[in-house]
Amino acid sequence: MEIYGYDFDKAREVIAQVKEIMEQTPGLADIEPSREENYPEINVTVDREKAALLGISEADVASTVLFSLNGNGQTDPIIYTDPHNGNEYFINAWLAEEHRSSLTDLEHILLTTKTGEPVLLKNVASLKLNAGPVKIDRKYFQRVIHLTANPTTRTLGEIASDLESAFSELQLPAGFSIRLAGQIQQQRETFQGMQFAIVLSLLLVYMVMATQFKSLIDPFIIMFAVPMGLPGVILILFLTDTTLSTASLMGIIMMFGIVVSNGVLLVDYTNVLRRRGTLLQNAVVTAARTRLRPILMTSLATIFGLLPMAIGLGTGGETNAPLARAVVGGLTVSTLLTVFLIPTLYMILEEWVPRDLEEERHHSTPATPNAVTTTEWRP
Repeated sequence: MEIYGYDFDKAREVIAQVKEIMEQTPGLADIEPSREENYPEINVTVDREKAALLGISEADVASTVLFSLNGNGQTDPIIYTDPHNGNEYFINAWLAEEHRSSLTDLEHILLTTKTGEPVLLKNVASLKLNAGPVKIDRKYFQRVIHLTANPTTRTLGEIASDLESAFSELQLPAGFSIRLAGQIQQQRETFQGMQFAIVLSLLLVYMVMATQFKSLIDPFIIMFAVPMGLPGVILILFLTDTTLSTASLMGIIMMFGIVVSNGVLLVDYTNVLRRRGTLLQNAVVTAARTRLRPILMTSLATIFGLLPMAIGLGTGGETNAPLARAVVGGLTVSTLLTVFLIPTLYMILEEWVPRDLEEERHHSTPATPNAVTTTEWRP
């Protein structure tokens, strides 16, 4: 969780409310805020009018106090070169411990005016003990507080849904906002990218097949078998208690490619038989019977090849198991439906929009070479 807001006091209240909601959300553990509160600090408030009259800026006050307490080595080191041997030495100087142990000691830190006269810090600024965060994180030029937690017994999607519903009822102070981040944000961005990849892959496959078949109907018939595998994916993920993840989405894309290849076998051979003069019904039945064996060989080889991965055998097998399960489930159902649905849809569309077979025969039949006339000359 990321909490954006400027006011420290209001931020403490928001952190407490958000942490309480996260503690009440099942499936979360190790809840830790990034901002550590109640760290002792000293606030130096500069009187700008007095400082301006003396020619002292806030930056001068800040650097003088910093050098007096921590030395000048980190920001403005003094380099001394030994004239005898040429060695360089970094000199870091700050007040002794007895001169910086209390507020009274700090009030006597000397500042220099623009005329070079010394001025005590208490004459141009007030010092006050306070407590605040150890560090202040910023994101998008705003103060941000991170609350991290680890999921235990539930998925990220379920936890994110519960958190969003709980935070929607939370009344935030003015200027504060809350957003989900971390792995939840990465998961959602990945899902959006995978959805775009699926749509783009289907579009590109359709365009390639339309170019190869020189038809818009045949690719539509083939692509009609693609969503037929989704019920199998959903069923096997449900039966194996597997969540929809990036790996399973990649398996769906892989399944689409195999289903399309099976459809191409059927439709292409059906078109070949039609161009040879076979009747529509006979061509469809013959193509389905002839191409059944290669379709089953392709599907069964893929299914049995991915079964060890789907079971999750071996070290790290659970990582790739969702991909294999999506392919196995989707390909099993789509193969059974492809053999029946694609021929049926082919016949329906062919009856509605009959194609010009004479023109296809003309383009598919190679042209007969013209006879070459030769003349024999005799003496």
